[in-house]
Amino acid sequence: MRNSDGFGFPFGCASVVGVASLAGLLGAAERHGFSLAALGFVVFVTGVVTSAAAAAGTAVIAWSVHSGFTVGTLGELQFTAETGVAAVVFFGATATGAVAGAARRGRWLQRATTIATTVVKDPPTFKVSTFRAPST
Repeated sequence: MRNSDGFGFPFGCASVVGVASLAGLLGAAERHGFSLAALGFVVFVTGVVTSAAAAAGTAVIAWSVHSGFTVGTLGELQFTAETGVAAVVFFGATATGAVAGAARRGRWLQRATTIATTVVKDPPTFKVSTFRAPST
């Protein structure tokens, strides 16, 4: 499934908010790595099912949420070594997801091209004599 209708970035943003909220309820404030892994997974999946641009935008939102609400408090962005590591993780998830999505879509395109080539090369034939006009 590839979402090519332009809803990749909103999909990623909504997913980040949902996963960050769930991670917060499960204790991500004490275990920042849990939040980082969960948000990294969201960025990766966004890259697989949407475009690379949507995944990059989702990575920026994920970093902001992680930096502002998991590492920081009340949405104040923190620029520390921990948030730098988070930026690298989200960048890697974006790149890996985009490459995995391109490979996945490439196989689908290759299959569709093979089917179309086969149909064009060897089109179905019909004998005219097998069709009868209705009797009147």
